[in-house]
Amino acid sequence: MVNVKVKITNLREIKDAFNKAPKRMTKALNEAIQKSIFTIERQSKINAPVRTGFLRASHQSVFANLRGETGPTASYSIFVHEGTRFMRARPFLMEAVQSSDSQVQGFFKQAVQDTLDDIARDVG
Repeated sequence: MVNVKVKITNLREIKDAFNKAPKRMTKALNEAIQKSIFTIERQSKINAPVRTGFLRASHQSVFANLRGETGPTASYSIFVHEGTRFMRARPFLMEAVQSSDSQVQGFFKQAVQDTLDDIARDVG
């Protein structure tokens, strides 16, 4: 039997880096959420049908820790989006979400990769 002895010389740095990981990941994910929400909001405004411009202008975005929301605040926006028995649906927000999907996925992949790279730099 061969005995192999491994000595980790920078164990303290490794522990410190991993202790900082949750905070760093949360920050990176919040940034990815913000980029995603603004991307979807921009596309939704482009997609929104315009009669007076109020529907397009009424879009708002709200953020909290690891959370973001966007959408129009016009009282009639749901009727335009989902349609009524008198009017066909024009799902401008859902289309914005769907068309932004690959870009949003990229924001999150980059956030995770950047965080892992930061941790690796701290250990190295």
